[in-house]
Amino acid sequence: MAASAVGTLADASQLGLFHFEHRVALETPEHWLPPGRVDLVEPPAWRSGVLPESKYQAFRHDLLIGSFHPGHRAKWTAHELCHGLIGFAWRPDATPFFLAIAARLAEALPVGLWYYLDEVGLRRCERHRGGGALHGAFCRACEEAAALGMDPASADRAWWTIGAGFVEREVEAAMRSAAEGRMVDHRLGNLDLASDGIAYAGAHQRRLQSPEFARFIETFFRPGEGLHDDLEGLATRVSEVLEGILEGRPVAPVAGDAWARVSQDVGWRLLTLSAELAGESAEQLDRIIDHLAERRDEDAITASIEAYTALNEVYELPAPEAMFAVGYDLPLGHGRSVAQVFEGLRTACPRTVARLGEGGLESVRDFVASDGLMRAPLGKRFAAWAASELSRDLADLASLEAALAHPLPADSEALALGTSEPAEDLRLDSSVVLLELAFDALEDPPGPLERLEPPLRLACRSTGEGEVELAELEPHVHDALRKLAEASGAVAGAALGLDQETLASLQAHGLLVPDRWRVRRESIP
Repeated sequence: MAASAVGTLADASQLGLFHFEHRVALETPEHWLPPGRVDLVEPPAWRSGVLPESKYQAFRHDLLIGSFHPGHRAKWTAHELCHGLIGFAWRPDATPFFLAIAARLAEALPVGLWYYLDEVGLRRCERHRGGGALHGAFCRACEEAAALGMDPASADRAWWTIGAGFVEREVEAAMRSAAEGRMVDHRLGNLDLASDGIAYAGAHQRRLQSPEFARFIETFFRPGEGLHDDLEGLATRVSEVLEGILEGRPVAPVAGDAWARVSQDVGWRLLTLSAELAGESAEQLDRIIDHLAERRDEDAITASIEAYTALNEVYELPAPEAMFAVGYDLPLGHGRSVAQVFEGLRTACPRTVARLGEGGLESVRDFVASDGLMRAPLGKRFAAWAASELSRDLADLASLEAALAHPLPADSEALALGTSEPAEDLRLDSSVVLLELAFDALEDPPGPLERLEPPLRLACRSTGEGEVELAELEPHVHDALRKLAEASGAVAGAALGLDQETLASLQAHGLLVPDRWRVRRESIP
């Protein structure tokens, strides 16, 4: 319910999201970094098909376009859009303490939304229904349940009372901090936005106090476009949006249109580069920036791309394909980094990418063009695309590599309590992924499959030690487990149509686990 309200308000304000994996993070000028943190100059690199997101360096309150990271939970969508609705506070004479309080205020409602407000009407799995946010824990069943829509049975508005109280007390503590000149703590469980605000200010202080940022604010922002020049204005906006979410009261849309947001985004990328240029190249880049700031429309974006491309032919600058890889579509075919996604796939599905040969980059370009906002790892999204766009051999190889690169979290409960005790009802280990592969056209299947004959029916299971076990299944066993997976729950062992020896073997290998455990062992004769 709250997330839906945020979505409606964000739509009225023409706020959107960028695809994190399609967006190229520019190098941060070294003189903007916190002292002693030159390690943060280089953006994070791919690891096994995952592009990490730095908690403080990657996120900016002054970017009104939210981040969509495919590896994050669905709750992040409303959280990111809520940040755009709230905006940020800045002024030329802002001290680090001002910046810390501003960051704290900007987080109050998005955090309250994540942990409390969004729980009203949120559909969760049977085990977690009504229990509130899972904090650091991840539950695939909850993510799948939430995708089915709101659950009227879980519309307990007590979460709204708790969440609203959290936000109001946090705003009060932040404003008291400003008045007293010291941080006033307000903690709820493990939530401590005061320390988060200090950390954000520490990470961004030099950037926010740079002449480039002052120019950014002066030239790219108009009144009402998310910028607040004092803490009181930001606090008032937090209360306004909170009341709009909970009570349906009118909320003033963020001024400006979608192209204004795009111009701000592109403008800041150009200003980031300008911080490290001098001479004629800097002067020409300044003219591009000024023209974009003056117009802030689609034609201005097109002109900026064309002018920068021409400048890049004369001076050694970041390639236009990287500079304008913002994670959403821009004119002239720019906006998404095919090269970056290609590098990511080389870490997730290396054999598949190698087999694509010289046409690999074009295949990845086609994939990127169809790669929408989906909460799934890169390798698995690519494998799903390959199933309809590539040969069966390549698609199967991609699905296997994706399963190995992106294993589901180990079933910690089953690992700790054991899987072999007798049980009437059984379920799949929550980390199991079933595959059916036709490897007859492959000359060099991955190591674990060297001695197996196609077609292959496999079960992949996470061991809890960072490894994945592969087990080959007989056709009828694979079919039984697939039906169990589709049932999304537990069934009586007898209902699987498998003999006792097979059931015992599946339990011994950890593929099937008891749905319930006993508190006493069976008596030993």
